[in-house]
Amino acid sequence: MVKAVFVRAPKEKAQEVKEKLREKQLLDSRFNVKREGDFILFPVKKAVPGFKTVRAEAHENPVKPRSLKEALAKELSDSEFGKLVNSFDTIGSIAIIEVPPELESKKRLIGRAIIEIHKSIRTVFRKKGGRQGVYRIAPLELIAGENTTETIYKEHGVRMELDVSKTYFSPRLSEERRRIASLVRDGEMIAGLFAGVGPFPLVIARQRKCTAYAVELNPIAFEYLEKNVELNSRVLKGRIIPIHGDVREVARQLPQCDRVLMPLPKGGEDFLDSAFLVCKPGGVIHFYQFAPDSDLYSGALGKIKEAAKRARRRVKVLNKKVVRPYAPRVSQVVIDFEVE
Repeated sequence: MVKAVFVRAPKEKAQEVKEKLREKQLLDSRFNVKREGDFILFPVKKAVPGFKTVRAEAHENPVKPRSLKEALAKELSDSEFGKLVNSFDTIGSIAIIEVPPELESKKRLIGRAIIEIHKSIRTVFRKKGGRQGVYRIAPLELIAGENTTETIYKEHGVRMELDVSKTYFSPRLSEERRRIASLVRDGEMIAGLFAGVGPFPLVIARQRKCTAYAVELNPIAFEYLEKNVELNSRVLKGRIIPIHGDVREVARQLPQCDRVLMPLPKGGEDFLDSAFLVCKPGGVIHFYQFAPDSDLYSGALGKIKEAAKRARRRVKVLNKKVVRPYAPRVSQVVIDFEVE
């Protein structure tokens, strides 16, 4: 218990007094409001002229940490702080963080600290390695909170249900999804290759009256894709047609489209022939790749030119940009190009 300063106000004037103190930024958040008979006591930072102030005993509220560094100040040494990865992915109520081997013994402390700081997070997983297999699934280890891998993620007016342990999903492409949606015009036909649980088609169809063919190979991701189309059916302006299968096989059955999305930065070049097959003359392909920061675009441009030569098509580069940092000295890039 400590002594604190309070403004004493009759109950009938309590709201009025509270608003005046708030306007003057005099309320002291370290303490709670108290009741004293027919009076309300508001904690203040200092005596306030024109108001009756009293000193009274009060319990000081615990200060909520604002960062991992604050939350772990008493748990990690200076050298351990140097290894701590402060950034992490938030997917709905789930956080996914990298914990270096040097902090293996502190991983659960780190997980609990994330939940303490972010009230919307109920589960924390640690990445146990890189993405694996044809479905690009990352192995995860529960280090804090509820033992669930399912969540609902919200972005640009749509909701997506997914399982982080069985499907590929990156919240770090949120801005890129918004950018692509802004380029689409009403009436377009879109081939959304490697659609996953549907983030690109859903964000686009939320904003545009288009038809999007969403192609996904992972059967579990495809189930979530179908579920998410239904989940957002009332807010979608466009139409999404989920298709389960391999892009190479499905491409032969699709109509030629105005726009082709290829959000597969590792190995996407193996499917450029299919993208050219699906793209109509004058259409646009969005091609993603990982690239060294020392030479961001020449590798991807070379692959596009090779595929164009095989398809006997000409291309015109419309835009090239860095989408996000991916690893030390490696970035994810996109090249938007028109197929003539």
